[in-house]
Amino acid sequence: MRMFSRCVIAALLAAMPATADEVWKTDLGEIMWETDYDGGAIFRIDTGKGKLVRFYIEGIEPTGAPRGHFDGFWISTSDEGLCSAELAGPDGTRSRTWGRVSLTFVDKEFPSDWTALTGECMGEPHEVMTGRALTS
Repeated sequence: MRMFSRCVIAALLAAMPATADEVWKTDLGEIMWETDYDGGAIFRIDTGKGKLVRFYIEGIEPTGAPRGHFDGFWISTSDEGLCSAELAGPDGTRSRTWGRVSLTFVDKEFPSDWTALTGECMGEPHEVMTGRALTS
């Protein structure tokens, strides 16, 4: 996510308060577990300007299931058009600003911090992002 992580996400993110059961604090704002889909979960960052960044985490199960390593992809609804092709998520989110993600939880139990590597388009994930679990 070279320039994406530093420019687009930073410009997009003015994180709104999260209401999901699982929320993590990152340098980019709060990421919340938005919903599940057949085969994974969607994590979301609200931009505060009607734009979203969603992380589609393949194979992860709802709270309570053991955690480990997961791969997936991210899609931003920004108008940047970073990639030459459009990508659509299982929830219908579509954009030409997307990339791959590789996420690893620190602990096997909820709540857990995580570390993710992200990349742009089909590029190898290499930018580090950390999530610190927020608990009430």
